[in-house]
Amino acid sequence: MNDEEDFVEYDDDSPSKSQRKRDMHALRDMGERLLELPDAHVRELLPSNIMDALTACRKITKGNARKRQMQYVGKLLRQVETDKLQALLDRFDASSQDHVNKFHKLERWRERLLSQDATVTEEIISETPDIDRQHLRQLTRAAVAERDQNKLPPVQFRKLFQYLKSFEIHTDAEADHGLVDDIEKDNQA
Repeated sequence: MNDEEDFVEYDDDSPSKSQRKRDMHALRDMGERLLELPDAHVRELLPSNIMDALTACRKITKGNARKRQMQYVGKLLRQVETDKLQALLDRFDASSQDHVNKFHKLERWRERLLSQDATVTEEIISETPDIDRQHLRQLTRAAVAERDQNKLPPVQFRKLFQYLKSFEIHTDAEADHGLVDDIEKDNQA
């Protein structure tokens, strides 16, 4: 027998068993992170069978039963496109770079408003058209007056930031709805 005949060459591009296990663990971990999101975001995002599995998992408190349910959720997540789900999870993850960038953007807007930069109001209005221009100006005036009087704690300063943040989240929710439509189209294809 020839040595070359004994050697079988596998030209298979499929992932190794270890890689498949890592992928399954990653999907299970993604399911656990989905449990932490508010129901409103998750319900719009996922197909009904995955949402039902997540709801059931929230009710299970025993260790092994919960672990089996999370494995089932991971199995169901294999059927959907996870890139868009990961983008949504990163948006809500305070440690993600996307979240940090948005937070810094809101802080820069607030600082520019307090320094009475004339262009920032139009920039904010162009990016968040639903924002109440008059209320934004009132909050800005109150925060500037508070800063000038050195009042502590800076209540108006925080209110201005929270107001900006609420519209940034509202804009993200609209983007999430677009993600939901994209995910549903991908699942139907």
